Amino acid sequence: FAATHDSVVEIDTPKNELVLFADQGRARQVLTNLISNACKYSDPNSKIVVKAERIDDKAIIYVQNTGPGVPDSFRSRIFQAFSQADSSDTRAKGGTGLGLNISRQIVMRHGGQIGFESIPGGVTVFWFTIPLSTSALHPQHSVLRLPKTSSSQLNVLHVEDDPDFAEIIAGALQASAHVTTAKSIGAAKHALNCARFDVVILDWSLPDGDASGMLDFITQRQPHARIIVLSADSEKRHDPRLFASMVKSRTDISTIVASVNECQSLAS
Repeated sequence: FAATHDSVVEIDTPKNELVLFADQGRARQVLTNLISNACKYSDPNSKIVVKAERIDDKAIIYVQNTGPGVPDSFRSRIFQAFSQADSSDTRAKGGTGLGLNISRQIVMRHGGQIGFESIPGGVTVFWFTIPLSTSALHPQHSVLRLPKTSSSQLNVLHVEDDPDFAEIIAGALQASAHVTTAKSIGAAKHALNCARFDVVILDWSLPDGDASGMLDFITQRQPHARIIVLSADSEKRHDPRLFASMVKSRTDISTIVASVNECQSLAS
């Protein structure tokens, strides 16, 4: 990927090994997001530097590149979902606009921090911290233990085949809901037959067909469940069985969370 963007990646790590208290796959996901962004927004034939060092009980990892930098107008929302510097970035650079938001969620759930410094037309550095393991001898220290679901949380089924989008929604709802993701109509029907859900968030377009028929299935199997449509398709008519209907590109995350939380208040 770096080669296709005329970049070279240089690694700068300390002599003494840093052993992290981290989920290996998720930590790699953060690195992949930051390095790929650095390659996309670097000057041609430039160098990406990935550096790690110890600060007290944490490791800090820097990803540095040279390029146009982060525009002032974009800095305050750079870690928000679906944010890119301008509308042409998705076509020109590729990507979904979710990478930095997902990276922030992963780092925060590890108990770390993430940020950046950028000089226009110069050096940009993205950095994040992750706690060091207290011992490299115990395998359990390499696994991130997430908090258990509270009994007061809503049980939500999100029928969505885009894993990045599904992860954003699950992360945004984690304080108030336990989210199960189904990537197809078949998987959604299986989930509805196996567990009770308070809310079903439904995308109209799925790999195995149009999800309109799911409305009958949901109301028959789980008539108590409130149905929220969250889809890129804005052409379908509103159905009276829907609690809410939202278009992905026109709805911010806080509105989605508020709609799900409203289901909880109505249920209580």
